[in-house]
Amino acid sequence: MSARALLVPFLFLAPSLVAQVEAAQFEAIRAEGFEKSRVMAHLDHLVNRIGPRLTSSDNLTIACEWARDEFAAMGLGDARLEKWGEMDVGFNRGPWWGRIVAPIEKELVFGTDAWSAGTKGPTRGPVVLSPKSEEELASTRGSLKGAWVIAVPSALLTKVADAIDAEGGHGIVATTRDHLVQTSGNMRITWDKLPKTVVVRLRKDLYEELHAMAETDKTVEVEFDVQNHFRKGPIPQFNVIADIVGTEKPNEYVVVGGHIDSWDGASGTTDNGTGTATTMEAARILMAIGAKPRRTIRFMLWGGEEQGLLGSRAWVQAHKDEMDRYSACLVHDGGTNYVSGIAGMKEMRPQLETAFEHVLQLGGDLKFAIREIDAFRPIGSDHEAFTAAGVPGFFWDQAGRADYNHTHHTQHDTYAAAIPEYQKHTAVVVATGALGIANLPDLLTRENMKVERRFGGARGSRRALGVTLGDDGVTIGGVEESSIAAKAGMKAGDKLLRIDDASVGGQNDLRRALATGGVEKSIVVLRGGEQVTFKVKFER
Repeated sequence: MSARALLVPFLFLAPSLVAQVEAAQFEAIRAEGFEKSRVMAHLDHLVNRIGPRLTSSDNLTIACEWARDEFAAMGLGDARLEKWGEMDVGFNRGPWWGRIVAPIEKELVFGTDAWSAGTKGPTRGPVVLSPKSEEELASTRGSLKGAWVIAVPSALLTKVADAIDAEGGHGIVATTRDHLVQTSGNMRITWDKLPKTVVVRLRKDLYEELHAMAETDKTVEVEFDVQNHFRKGPIPQFNVIADIVGTEKPNEYVVVGGHIDSWDGASGTTDNGTGTATTMEAARILMAIGAKPRRTIRFMLWGGEEQGLLGSRAWVQAHKDEMDRYSACLVHDGGTNYVSGIAGMKEMRPQLETAFEHVLQLGGDLKFAIREIDAFRPIGSDHEAFTAAGVPGFFWDQAGRADYNHTHHTQHDTYAAAIPEYQKHTAVVVATGALGIANLPDLLTRENMKVERRFGGARGSRRALGVTLGDDGVTIGGVEESSIAAKAGMKAGDKLLRIDDASVGGQNDLRRALATGGVEKSIVVLRGGEQVTFKVKFER
């Protein structure tokens, strides 16, 4: 029950039920956050000035250094970069464009995977239908020079790619599942064996049009220029950390954060420029009002999230002996919709109600609620690194008019997708909640806290393979008895490569590939140096 619901004078409330953010403080947070907001300025610089921030890219390093310097300029203590790992190969994406040049002229919308080969300048050539069998491939040797090959069967992908490389072909033209051009990629490459075959993925409607033309017209030509570049490592990777040091319990912490890395098919705005910007703005607001939290509020921007929570997991592992002094971790990684609530164990409700007392009373259409759950469940963001270590890790509830699936990892994830009033509101809620939890008399309770560790699959659906993944995010560590994977014949030690046409580089890729498209899936693994393909079918 919240303090506002008790029909007794305020002075007689038990200390645990008193709001942990004073009314005057909350009004100052609101005024600073709504009237002097810098949240869209943070976002603008991050996604428009710096751009997309793929793990291993120069842009990510630049973004981390910029965020560190911004935290320091706000006056936060010990703003710093902490190294979480290294990448063997760096990848930087330059501009890309493509078009049909004959028999008509038409611009093409497409993408390429991260850590994949680019062209060496504009490459123009005929569109050639792929061989459909190994026998047909053998009989057409020498016909792929200077060509773009379309409609390659998944079972022949490797062999056709090898033929293209051997014969001097330009590359492969593949399709997306729908009108969205999803960006993915496999970072596990080495400098002495870099990808060579260019694979462009056309938006589905354009692919179907081009494919139909190639089936009836031998004069179809296309031109692509894909400026993908590799850089020799090792390339250090960082998390960004800055503190508002606690006045009474400086060695106890509340973490506020989001991941600063992104995929690079667009500018990485709603995943997760929006969360990075609100984290920075919450820090700015609290510094601007002179907040003096009891505990230290630690602001963290993690790298490598898109490849399997690499930065946050490495950081928690390195600091595992300190986790009993962390009260909570609050992660914003759900796009630009406004923060509409928080979900925790029922035993946490009294403390959460006092921490969010004033937020719960906010008027207008942007309501906030506290939900009770029976366990913290995997969602696919950095709070999971903390829940795995026993720290209550919260992934904010969000609501609003934005369509997250439209922008998530797609060509539409640009600055125009961000909603300023939602971003301002979220920063105010995050700042208030962080201060409220930091001011609680005690750490947030762990009483009856449960953490569900689900077998690999797709959140919110029945499409779960029934596998656990190793630390690299792609090697199967275990197979659940009677699961889809077990029935198909997958084994521990198999390394996931692709699901349909999507590369699998980690748990997030696995979830997304299983969740989208039809119920029948083609899953390719590497076993003993050979690629093995499994056909699986999920319930509708």
